[in-house]
Amino acid sequence: MKLSENELQELAQQLRCPDGESGLKVGEMMNFTNSNIIIKTIESLNIKNDDTLLEIGPGNGGHVKDIITIAKNITYFGIDISETMVEEAENINGDLENVSFRLTDGEHIPFSEKHFDAVFTCNTIYFWKDPQDYANEIARVMREGGIVSISFIPKSTMQKIPFAKYGFTLYDIESVTSLMQNTGLTIISVVTDTEMVRSTSGEKIEREFVVLTAKKQSNT
Repeated sequence: MKLSENELQELAQQLRCPDGESGLKVGEMMNFTNSNIIIKTIESLNIKNDDTLLEIGPGNGGHVKDIITIAKNITYFGIDISETMVEEAENINGDLENVSFRLTDGEHIPFSEKHFDAVFTCNTIYFWKDPQDYANEIARVMREGGIVSISFIPKSTMQKIPFAKYGFTLYDIESVTSLMQNTGLTIISVVTDTEMVRSTSGEKIEREFVVLTAKKQSNT
């Protein structure tokens, strides 16, 4: 089923900031569609015992229960610009220890400097209001030796997705690399992969994605 332009605009808005009943459904869809990317991103972090993690844009947080079993004594924080998603993530993960979620403005990360061992985000970079400022915020809250992984669909693929013309800023590997390097972080890996996903109209399509990982050196 082909979506109308109005439906595409509404979907794009819900993907940026899920809201209400429609937002809950979009949150479920995102958690399913992004499951492979989330797994690959988490693997890139090499999470260790006692690590403190930050996820930017966790959606409904359906994957968090798997993250905190990777190692012992993990502390997880998720921040999101969607009140609907924060409430749903709290509902889904309410029985988990050392897991919490916060509503944020998408411009500032409400934590002190050098707070996190690892930061990660999947498919949110398109919506950063000021990309370089937000990248600087990420570097600020990372501890020395900390890791950040950013996963995204590259511009070459996003240009073929109908809703991406509504409110999405598209990136290639070079532009994301520059964002991270401009903060003083060191790129340690860039992994490009493909997967089969179901499109909004129901058919299976091949989708390329990138997981870019950077490290905060001790002199940063």
